[in-house]
Amino acid sequence: MTYRFIAFCEEIENFVMEIKAPPSATFLELHKLIQKNCNYSEQGNHQFLICDDNWRVKEKVHLTDSGSSALDEDLYLMESTFLEDFIEEEGQRIAYIYDITTKKSLLIEHIENIFGEKVEQAFVSRQKGFAPLQSSEEFTFISDKSIITAIEGNTAEQAIEELNDEDIIGSDD
Repeated sequence: MTYRFIAFCEEIENFVMEIKAPPSATFLELHKLIQKNCNYSEQGNHQFLICDDNWRVKEKVHLTDSGSSALDEDLYLMESTFLEDFIEEEGQRIAYIYDITTKKSLLIEHIENIFGEKVEQAFVSRQKGFAPLQSSEEFTFISDKSIITAIEGNTAEQAIEELNDEDIIGSDD
C-alpha cells in the first residue's frame, strides 16, 4: 500500500504538492523530502502537528528533543516515528512547521490509500506552483493550538480545485 498526500499552503493559492510514501516511512524522511523539494534550510526544531478534522493539534512530532516537553507529554521524534503510527484513515490532517521562528506551515492531507501500489521511499509525484518562502513574512500562524482559526474549512480538495486538474492530478485519478 502507498499513502497519497496533498500538501498546500493557504496563503499561496497556486502551490500544491502531491507526495506518495510507504506507510513504513518515517516523519524524518517526509521532513527531508519537503526540505529538499521546497529548497528549505534547517532552521531549528521543525515539527509535524497531527491534527483532527478541524485542524486542532492532537500530537506533535519533533525533529529533535529540545528538552522543553512536559513530563506527562509523550515525545515523538521524526527519526523514530513512522507515518503508519499516526496515519489512521483517509482525510487525516497534518501541519508541517517549516519555519519555526514564524510558525509558517504547510498543510498536508492524506487523501488516499493506494492498494496494490508499493513504493520504497517517499517522493514528490507532482507539483504545481512555487513553494512558500521559508523566512519571509508572507503570513504567520497564530499558535499550534489555534491552527483552526487560520485555516478553518480549508481542505486538500479545495486547494486542488483552485488549480488546473490536469496539472496536479491525472485524468485517471
